[in-house]
Amino acid sequence: FYIDLIIASLIVIGAHALLYYDDFRTSELQQSSLKAQLAQARLRALKMQVHPHFLFNTLHSISSLVLEDPQKANSMIAQLGDFLRLTLDHADHELVTLKEEAEFLRAYLDIEQVRFGDRLKVAFEMEPMTLSAQVPHLILQPVVENAIQHAVAPRTAQSHIDIKAQRLEGLLRLEVKDNGPGIASKSDLLELHGVGLNN
Repeated sequence: FYIDLIIASLIVIGAHALLYYDDFRTSELQQSSLKAQLAQARLRALKMQVHPHFLFNTLHSISSLVLEDPQKANSMIAQLGDFLRLTLDHADHELVTLKEEAEFLRAYLDIEQVRFGDRLKVAFEMEPMTLSAQVPHLILQPVVENAIQHAVAPRTAQSHIDIKAQRLEGLLRLEVKDNGPGIASKSDLLELHGVGLNN
């Protein structure tokens, strides 16, 4: 009787443990799914900020060139159309490969190259193994746009922007450097209310 009682108790405990574990796994999967949905929602929100921010800045640049240099303005409009086409083709993707992201960035830089000509020099240094990495769509463009606004636009000297990607200890490191004057202090950084660095 006692052996049967112990065996029955073990079966009941085992059944309860299995049910509890099943509930725990279901809850864990639901939490994981919610986290993924939250991350996607955040990426979509960032893209919604980046698109109009970029568009307004580009249209402002074009409007300043319309009277001064109509040919350059027309060229910028054509480049903007190409860039927007690329962006719309990937509008529903939160993540793209770094190779695709670099293509978006080059399309954006073609627009700025029309505006700044020889004053703007850009170098890409991306390790081949990083090109297949998944990154948030338009992660680099606002940061490069910041470099152009704060390092290239205010100066008449030639400006360099270096864009690097490398793999370090299993992580992807993206780096944007320019030869501008930089930000003097952290307090200056906190006073900037732009979209690029915050995002």
